[in-house]
Amino acid sequence: MPKYWFRCGFAALMVWCAFAIFNTAAATTYYVRTDGGTSSQCTGLANAAYPGSGSGKACAFSHPFYALAPGAKASNYTPTAVLKPGDTLVIGSGSYMMGYGAPGANTTMCYQPATWGCTIASIPSGVDSAHPTVVTGASCSAPPQLWGTQRVSSIFDVEKAHDITIKCLELTDHSTCIEYYGPTSGTGGVSACNRSSYPYGTWASNGIYAADVTNLTLQNLNIHGFADYGVNAGRLAGNTLLDGVILRANGWGGWSGDLGGNNQNSTDSGTITVRNSTVAWNGCAEAYPTTTIVGCWGQNEGGYGDGFSEAWTGGNWIFSNDQFISNTQDGLDMLYANGTGTVTMDRLMASENAGNGIKTSGTATLTNSVVNGYCNNWKGFPIGGDGSSGVAGTMCRADGTAVVMEFTAPNQTITVAYNTITGNGDTLFIGGGSDHGFAPNSTDVTSLSNNIWLGQISVIPRDDGGYTALDWYSDGSYAGTVKYTNNVIWQVKSNYCPASSICKNPKLTNQTLAAFDADLLAGSPAIYAAKGGPSVNVDYYGNDRTTPTSIGAVEYGSSGSGGGSGSPPPIVPPRAPGGPTCKWKFCNRLLNRAGEAAYSDTGSYRAPPAYNAPVKPYTPRAPYGTKMEPDQF
Repeated sequence: MPKYWFRCGFAALMVWCAFAIFNTAAATTYYVRTDGGTSSQCTGLANAAYPGSGSGKACAFSHPFYALAPGAKASNYTPTAVLKPGDTLVIGSGSYMMGYGAPGANTTMCYQPATWGCTIASIPSGVDSAHPTVVTGASCSAPPQLWGTQRVSSIFDVEKAHDITIKCLELTDHSTCIEYYGPTSGTGGVSACNRSSYPYGTWASNGIYAADVTNLTLQNLNIHGFADYGVNAGRLAGNTLLDGVILRANGWGGWSGDLGGNNQNSTDSGTITVRNSTVAWNGCAEAYPTTTIVGCWGQNEGGYGDGFSEAWTGGNWIFSNDQFISNTQDGLDMLYANGTGTVTMDRLMASENAGNGIKTSGTATLTNSVVNGYCNNWKGFPIGGDGSSGVAGTMCRADGTAVVMEFTAPNQTITVAYNTITGNGDTLFIGGGSDHGFAPNSTDVTSLSNNIWLGQISVIPRDDGGYTALDWYSDGSYAGTVKYTNNVIWQVKSNYCPASSICKNPKLTNQTLAAFDADLLAGSPAIYAAKGGPSVNVDYYGNDRTTPTSIGAVEYGSSGSGGGSGSPPPIVPPRAPGGPTCKWKFCNRLLNRAGEAAYSDTGSYRAPPAYNAPVKPYTPRAPYGTKMEPDQF
């Protein structure tokens, strides 16, 4: 009996393998270019222009909709696609309107007034992780621009799929509006998007919506200017990768891991890697077509503004060589990581966010990172603070704490090593477990070693003009374990300096918030003074650490543009007159619509070509759990 079972099993396996090999070998590449033709005129199988007459010609399609039919997935409708599992769609440089009225838009889901359903929701799953279905620009250096219009919910809607790669594209809209925008002064021309009647305008809600996707890769994408979020994604599984993704000036936030429901409905699993990416100016709009930053608002003004935020989530999260800059709420918000996985952060920049720079929960590690909690650098924008928050007029939400890392359960560890951290909120570091209603015990260990902690004059009114506090763990006695090892600590409240600390001026190149520069000057007590704690191989710039090693994010004598090899030179993004500035060299990689430096070497702004707009209704995320203090988180 086992003999026949083996024969049948082997035969079935051979059939499956033959099928997989056939599908891999049969993978097809389709092409889109602005001078292509319709699906009846061209096969899409050649990277060539439509010759001008005839049908079924070997030429490219003129629009992505001819390869991937639009239409939001619904119980009674599944959009079709020319692409099959494992195929590739290559989109040539140029501008492509996405949404109602675009070439190839069918009438099944692209119709008035429900134009929001006219989204690409037909990307088929790949064959496997080694053979994904790919949608890519023909050139990463000159990516095609896919711009949403007429309130389309998103450019891409990827649901219940696996092994999909989207790369080398610019996703945006052509409008200055933000959904449900409330401010009436200091707006820079920003208004609430028209949701009531067609024509809605050249705006879109989101760049990418993704749910229930296994092995999703987003690479070399410039996602900016949307009325809601750049990316709204949840229930991701397998290996998720964001590599070289820019999320800039999206009206409600950059990345939202909240699919709605506020009931742990969006939990991710597997490994989620975010690397070489920039998340900046979310909670703001871009003036079209100049892309100038305007109308920034946060939660205190009725908006939101997290740069990168997750709802209740599992998974092992890895952040490497990323920047979270000038978002109107928190920079990186992983406070709702549920503790079943880990959060690992290395070589990050979190600067000038209006809330907290970095927030995590559960076992987490932060190394080789620079955090500048300059939380009130928002003059000229509607963002202004709320009297009920206790920080009225400061523009700093959640007291502007630079780094928050909490526990959710026993036997967790938090490691903070080789970082340079400053800020003018109430506190530089908050630990404990208050946001989850959890009281840590001795098995919950917070280890802080070889960091530079530089306090500033706090802008929080109750601090009465005193210095920022070093840390806070609990209102009462704290049962968790806290270990300070060999930190340089300067200018903090009550001159608090735990045992084994170096209580001296760190002597950084520039210690002001507006022009902060974490490079060590000669004579700094941090030079070659590291001892204890974990070891690190490289510094913030990606340069090798020396032996002996220096304290802080930047090794003595190290230099770079921030974030390792291949980074562009320092630039300043365009913004409205009177808006905040980012003058220091760590504020790099804030790019214009084409992914190039927003300013030339001579300092003149290179205005990008004009572009145009999409949308998805948004339900603001309510906080999970009860907060100990109404103004804390």
